[in-house]
Amino acid sequence: MNKRNMGIILIVAGAILLVCGIVMVSTNQHNTVEPANTQPQLVVVEKHIHDTLTSPTTVENGVSRPSESENPTVDKSKEKGDAFEDFVVNLLADWRLKLLDRTQDAVSTAGVVAESCKNPDLHVQQKRGKSEIDYYLECKYRSQWKDGAVIFEDWQLDRYRQFQRSNRRKVIFALGVGGTPSAPASFMLVPLDSVKGNSIKQIKTEFAVEPSSSALVEYINNYFSKVFSKAKHKS
Repeated sequence: MNKRNMGIILIVAGAILLVCGIVMVSTNQHNTVEPANTQPQLVVVEKHIHDTLTSPTTVENGVSRPSESENPTVDKSKEKGDAFEDFVVNLLADWRLKLLDRTQDAVSTAGVVAESCKNPDLHVQQKRGKSEIDYYLECKYRSQWKDGAVIFEDWQLDRYRQFQRSNRRKVIFALGVGGTPSAPASFMLVPLDSVKGNSIKQIKTEFAVEPSSSALVEYINNYFSKVFSKAKHKS
């Protein structure tokens, strides 16, 4: 092979090596740029994962459990109860009525409850002529009647009866049924002493009261007049 052919071969080989080098450099540059283009997608995915882990939980015996606030049944029931209690409190907006105390339902994370939390909801003072009387209202709301009645657990009634005896103050149920907690379809004032068995019957229309301040005052005055009259007659 002469020198001329050898030179041509070297030039061709050099050209091939140069092209290969360019291709390799281009491939490396493409690989280094690609992650930068996909990074925003990775950030979005991580945010969604983080959002699912931010819900409050409690740990019991090493096991994570949803907190009570995540229980829709508990929250909904308490929300209805609070709304109805507010409805009853608003009925006390009358110069003859005074709210002396409102029991707070405070429970610690360990389930510790103050004994006072077990008292009836509202302690009310009412002017009656030139004198005053005070009594307790226990607010109960039910979405509907169950077989024509509102049923109580025996231990609930026993607790209220014990409270009534110990404090020598009458306990009266403010009962709302149907409608909404802030506008019940039925509203009753039922003295604890009038509860027979463990239920309040829908047919007991003598307990039905118009949901107004004046109607509440009139009912309480009539009730205590009957109580005092019976007590006087027995003596």
